Amino acid sequence: MLQRAGIRNILLAGITTDVCVHTTMREANDRGYECLLLSDCCAATDRGNHDAALKMIKMQGGVFGAVATSDQLIEAVS
Repeated sequence: MLQRAGIRNILLAGITTDVCVHTTMREANDRGYECLLLSDCCAATDRGNHDAALKMIKMQGGVFGAVATSDQLIEAVS
């Protein structure tokens, strides 16, 4: 459905950062979508798991996508 609609970019938010959100992001990346995870719009049961998930996304120049805060996104599109 997303491909038929011409969607190429996905914003991700939700819980849990280290499980559901991270898995969705990796799957979307594998399917060719450009992904941006909004770090302040996600959470995990443990802050360390949240931080580790963000670090994994940022590794190797953003192998799965990018991470930003909602304020950074609003500033970029304003």
